[in-house]
Order: sequence, then C-alpha cells, then structure tokens
Amino acid sequence: MASLNDIRSTFLDFFRRNDHRIVASSPLVPRNDPTLMFTNSGMVQFKNLFTGVETRDYNRASTAQKCVRAGGKHNDLDNVGYTARHHTFFEMLGNFSFGDYFKAQAIPYAWELLTKDFGLNRDKLLVTVYHTDDEAAGIWKKVAGLSDDRIIRIPTDDNFWRMGPTGPCGPCTEIFYDHGDH
Repeated sequence: MASLNDIRSTFLDFFRRNDHRIVASSPLVPRNDPTLMFTNSGMVQFKNLFTGVETRDYNRASTAQKCVRAGGKHNDLDNVGYTARHHTFFEMLGNFSFGDYFKAQAIPYAWELLTKDFGLNRDKLLVTVYHTDDEAAGIWKKVAGLSDDRIIRIPTDDNFWRMGPTGPCGPCTEIFYDHGDH
C-alpha cells in the first residue's frame, strides 16, 4: 500500500506532467478572505480567480491544501467519527483550471490518474454526476467505458458545486471505489 506521501507526490507529479502549476497550500486561516474563519477546501485560495477579481501567470494549478471543517456550508461535524471519510482536519488534493479546460479534459485526467498512475481496478470504480448533466455522463461512457448502472445521477446538491449562495457554480462529478456489499 502506498504511503500518504506517495499518494500526494503521485497526484502532484501527474498534474505537473500535464502543465499544471503546483501551488503550495495556503494557510489554515485564509489570507484576504473575511468570509471564512478557516480554509475549508482546496479552492479557497483561488476564489478571486474564479470570480475574475484576480489573474495570475498560469491557468492550471494543482495543490495539496490543508483544510479545517468546523461548521458553515461544509458542516460535516455530525459525521466525524461515524464515517471513514469525514474529518475536521485533512489535506485536499485538487486540480484547477481557470478558463483553460473543462469536463472533456478533466474527466480523462481523473480516469488516467486513478487507473494508470494509481493502478486502481477500473471494474471497482463508479461515478456520480448531477442528474441533468448528460455531457458528463457521455464523457464517462466514452473515456472510461462505464455502463449506465455505474454512472449514478444524483438530483441533490451532493453533485452541484458552488462557492456560496451567489457566484461561480455548476454540476460536478465524483468517483467512488466500490468496496462491495459490506
């Protein structure tokens, strides 16, 4: 089994090879963001890029962002200790495009990273998409060869990303490893 350092470096190396700037983790207490007490996701340091307030000399980035979730929009506190995937302090690996690419390139990146670089068994992977996102479902079929029963359409906010009540938002997709019935 790979160590956490191996997972982090494999992730960042993959995106470095695919022309992403590796950006250091921002502080847990965000700089220049009065709306948050703590950095709660990987995209926090890029909020001004997503809203057009700021530009940088790169349009692709990848990070290993340290995060704290202790309330607010992503309030997972009731799940901490009850599931294997809810934590108050964690590191979020992320790749970001600022107007450079979208689903047609992001989905193949994810599939290649998981099945080739990490060597996960493609038969154990399934995905979720927002229920009306036919484009993402079609890309998953084409790129990964997934059947309809392995592309789960979800009509809730679980597959709809947003920074807040206003601003950038849209459907998202997630990949899950099927551990079996138990």
